[in-house]
Amino acid sequence: MARNYPLTALRAFEAAGRHLSFIQAANELAVTPAAISQQIKRLETYLDTRLFKRLPRGLLLTDAGQALLRDLGPAFLALDAAIDRTREHATSGAITISVAPMFATKWLVPRLERFEHAYPEIDLRMSSSLTTIDFGRDEFDAAVRLGGGDYPGLQAVKLFDESLVPMCSPRLLDQLQESPRHEALHKVALLHNDSMAFDPNAPDWPRWLQAAGLTDIDQQRGPRFEQPDHAIQAAIDGAGAVLGWQSLAKADLAAGRLIPLSELSLPLGSAFYLVYPTAYEGRAKIDLLKDWFESEIRQQTE
Repeated sequence: MARNYPLTALRAFEAAGRHLSFIQAANELAVTPAAISQQIKRLETYLDTRLFKRLPRGLLLTDAGQALLRDLGPAFLALDAAIDRTREHATSGAITISVAPMFATKWLVPRLERFEHAYPEIDLRMSSSLTTIDFGRDEFDAAVRLGGGDYPGLQAVKLFDESLVPMCSPRLLDQLQESPRHEALHKVALLHNDSMAFDPNAPDWPRWLQAAGLTDIDQQRGPRFEQPDHAIQAAIDGAGAVLGWQSLAKADLAAGRLIPLSELSLPLGSAFYLVYPTAYEGRAKIDLLKDWFESEIRQQTE
């Protein structure tokens, strides 16, 4: 009969034994030091033996603790390898991805229904955050990030480039009745997206206005936003003109919620990438995710 092993306690012990520290083990397993201590006590009760010597300045393993740690390391490696081999072939269940909020709101969420229709056996779980994830610690299969494609230790599949063009709501443009359209920029508020302020090469209103030869416009007036989707929404609501991200605003442009004010677009210089650990290459669900993104992007460009 199979034994009911306290796997959580064994994991806590293995991490604490490697580090000889409850604090470092807690950081690795994303729990509190108190939780590690509680699991160690549970394991010592289960085994009816002490595993650590608690010293004023740290921990030492007992003889029993050293023996258990020596055997647990290979056992957990074998268990992880078995799970990874199973995951490689899985084409059902959950797939968890991390995406930037702007990408989630303007690109991914409107397409979720199509994903569910194409892959009803897959439960797509999405976390919307700007925090850089650690695939070794966090339970994610893949992520979508904006950048230059250099992600050490990760595979990076380019999804699409981004470019910027002025746009506003058609209602606001009708009120101004300006021709050509870009003349409206003299009268409306400029909505500034500061999300790329860290990149000195990223286009902003001063750079676009200079490229367009519109040097008589106050380049700094108007409200500022930290996310491009927030700036786009403000433009939809008629607050002014935004230097909009064309790929993210594609649905709004197609639906007539926004209208371009010029044909002059400037490349952002960064692109959206699907990233995942190199070790995940060849997993069935990763291949499925790549295929779906590529299919959606083909439809986007047709």
